[in-house]
Amino acid sequence: MPPRNKRRGARSTPAHVQPPKSDQRDQYQHAIPRFILRRFQAGPRKTKAVRRAEYRRTGEDPDQVLYYNCASGSLTVRSVGTIYGQKNLYRDASSPSNVNEVEEKLSFLERKAALTIETLHSELARGKITIKRRDLDDLRKFMFVLHYRNMGSTYFDPKLSPSIRQWLIRYQTEHQCQTHVDVWLHVMRYYLDTPHSQIVDDAHADFKKYGYEEVFRHIATGVDPIMEHSEAIAYQVQAEGHFLGIWEAEATSEFILTDGAAGLWEGLTPRYEMIHRIFVVSPRIALVLRSHKVALYESGAPMTSDLLSIPQEKPTSRLVNGETAIRLSNENDISEINRHRSPDDVFTFTVTKLTLDQTEALNTVLLRNMKYDGGITFLERAHMLRTLRVFWYNPLHKFLRQKYASLLRHLSIISQPLSHGSTSSLLEPVDSELYVALMGVVLNQTKFVSRYDRALSIYRLLQKTSQRRTCPFVTEHIYNLSVFMDSFRIHIPGAMFDNHSLRLKVSLPSELSLRIFTILEKFVSTTLDVKMDFDDDVLGKLGKEVALLAFLDRIGVEMPKVLINLKNLNGVSVMDILTLVKEAFVGGRTT
Repeated sequence: MPPRNKRRGARSTPAHVQPPKSDQRDQYQHAIPRFILRRFQAGPRKTKAVRRAEYRRTGEDPDQVLYYNCASGSLTVRSVGTIYGQKNLYRDASSPSNVNEVEEKLSFLERKAALTIETLHSELARGKITIKRRDLDDLRKFMFVLHYRNMGSTYFDPKLSPSIRQWLIRYQTEHQCQTHVDVWLHVMRYYLDTPHSQIVDDAHADFKKYGYEEVFRHIATGVDPIMEHSEAIAYQVQAEGHFLGIWEAEATSEFILTDGAAGLWEGLTPRYEMIHRIFVVSPRIALVLRSHKVALYESGAPMTSDLLSIPQEKPTSRLVNGETAIRLSNENDISEINRHRSPDDVFTFTVTKLTLDQTEALNTVLLRNMKYDGGITFLERAHMLRTLRVFWYNPLHKFLRQKYASLLRHLSIISQPLSHGSTSSLLEPVDSELYVALMGVVLNQTKFVSRYDRALSIYRLLQKTSQRRTCPFVTEHIYNLSVFMDSFRIHIPGAMFDNHSLRLKVSLPSELSLRIFTILEKFVSTTLDVKMDFDDDVLGKLGKEVALLAFLDRIGVEMPKVLINLKNLNGVSVMDILTLVKEAFVGGRTT
């Protein structure tokens, strides 16, 4: 039987080996690893060599994904090196010889987990996946640490968790930690340096000393400062209290990635125990931990969960001795359990293949738990739009919709049917010309001299609305323009809007463009008393400017009537009106 892994101890450095120099440069360090983010990148996956060659050629990070920022309402293509993390997240000032030591240890764990997750993807089609114990232990540790690091340095904040205050004081003193952030990093080292099975054993040592119920009473009311391995308890609960499931998204859909998709807690038992933890590792796969205690309540008091109806089989095991489970003469003897464990024990998982509704149920859980300053990454716009519509039309989400209003507008540039069939065959006809033009603006791929030029390029496409495919942008434009025109008729009696010889100029410089739109917005909102209710994102601003430009084009011939009625109007001056005529139109006259 292979010897059990030992906890790492302090080792002296040979005199001829120089300690690594501290790298004091700022580093962007991820809460969600890059190897997961890359799986949300469109197109074929790139090898490390290809990515390096592309970076040397272009000077830009080749790893780019779609990213929706909830706070700003922007949908952009972002480098994976700039999202889901922060600068110097794991920098440890208490380790001057190598302030990025924790980051390096995390990278080592990530590499092992990435290999296992690659295996999950390669064997997904088989429906059965086998994993050796050593790889499963690394994967389970990776999952816990992913949740722990994603919680960030607030994990041991005594203001958020008053019950740990006395324990925190003792821990800081014992380990020379200045702040609770230092404690977070120190405990991170413990998780990274200590084998999975040893962390579990450390927790059992406290259970044996204090009693199982007493340990959890301490955690709820006040952690005993002398409890030796209290940081191991949360790890043990996740490791032994839950069984792992591998969930596959329905073929025409995908899992979305959010800040919370790295260990999100979902569901409660009648005793307020967590039912699920969700870890999205790609658009195709989510790793889901389900509590063993679910079986205890199935015939009793109801449990609260949106995912419990999804069946999840427990894995089967085959030990190196041929047995399917460890058989103990004394179940309380941990050392006996360890004697029967082998890194080469094999576990077989049945893939949980979700339906479309089940896939959307998991995505809905993620959306419901999004922070207002969080982010979302996804692979296919059509899939994200369908997910968002499912969420949006649920009346229970009435007060959560605003977080995603801008995203819905971005994705609704083209219409998509809410269908449970194959998206490739059931999509409605797409106005590709308008779609390309709008996406060029939204993603800042098409450059313009001014906002006037940008709005004019879209307005030209919308001038014959009967030839455009129906989509939210078109219908909103028609509605907004009609509101402007109706108000104009009320305030300017006798307006006829006959065809006129004035034509909008093909381009305006940026400064003049800003002046034109400022006058137009003041005229519509103040003079015509129209509420300018547009979103403040790129698409909202574009929609407003296109509507204003269309309005100007329609009323150009009526400018003399505006001047005649000017004494009865508020907000605009003679100079404003003359500026609109002279600067915006070819052949504009000022007399």
